[in-house]
Amino acid sequence: MHRRSLLAGASLAIPALHAQAQGAWPSREIQLVTGFGPGGGTDVVARSIAAHMERTLGVSVIVRNTPGAGGTLGPARIAASRPDGYTFGLVGLSALVVAPLTMEVPYRPFESFDILGTTSELRIGFPVGPSMPNVRSIADFVAEARRRPVTFASTNPGSAVAMFEFQRLARFEMNYIQFGSITDAAAQVAGGHIDTYTGTPEMIGLVRAGNLRMLASASVDRWPEFPDVPTLIEQGFETATRQPIIWAGPVGMPPAIRERLAGALLAAARDPEVQARQNGASIATRVLDGAATSALIQQVRPGVEAAIRGSGVARRAG
Repeated sequence: MHRRSLLAGASLAIPALHAQAQGAWPSREIQLVTGFGPGGGTDVVARSIAAHMERTLGVSVIVRNTPGAGGTLGPARIAASRPDGYTFGLVGLSALVVAPLTMEVPYRPFESFDILGTTSELRIGFPVGPSMPNVRSIADFVAEARRRPVTFASTNPGSAVAMFEFQRLARFEMNYIQFGSITDAAAQVAGGHIDTYTGTPEMIGLVRAGNLRMLASASVDRWPEFPDVPTLIEQGFETATRQPIIWAGPVGMPPAIRERLAGALLAAARDPEVQARQNGASIATRVLDGAATSALIQQVRPGVEAAIRGSGVARRAG
């Protein structure tokens, strides 16, 4: 009798232990997906965030670089994942707002994701090179652009919103060229083959070496490396390219897991060491929770969509 009671008790305990193990999160490694390759600004952010989250959550957080398709392969991978908290990553304003206007995407921008928050924002610069030897200011650039056709480059239309709006506000036209690599675009401008591009941190060394000249910040704030160079807004053109680094998981994550994942993410974003590493790559700290991030997206969405449609790069109206 006693032996049977022990066996019965053990059989009842096994499902309970199994359920407890199943409910423990996290119990294995977490995948952090980014739609861009290693070495760039988003990769710096992803790896610094992942390292901090590992300490908070007690499991490995593995960065999975998934470049391609204008930065949409990463968000597509996130959207297709199980909503169990073990896959999350960067989605980006371009993936949510711009890409659906310019290409087919395998996800629904505002229905496929649970937005976790924003940690930072990439800055965009407005440099020129040897093709414009006499251009030293935005006013000079406008005069040159009205005199002859000029060209500008970016890796995707989302990073070029300020450029599209700038030409509309200043009443001239530029020819847009899309590159697969921002370093290739920089090399073309530094070599005098293209007039300007949407400069990111790779631009800093080229400006300091004299290969490029910085005319303006195309972001909402000045670059700390070039504190004397004003923004386009400060120079009378009410436009800026917003490149917030937005984080999300697949829609349908259990609320408790979503809250803990978001908490670990935002704790990492507020860590001074993480911020110092990002600042070293000229990436601005912008910490917003999920609700504030969703509000920011809806705030800037109409202007971004209008700029993309007005530029002629949109493939369809909606």
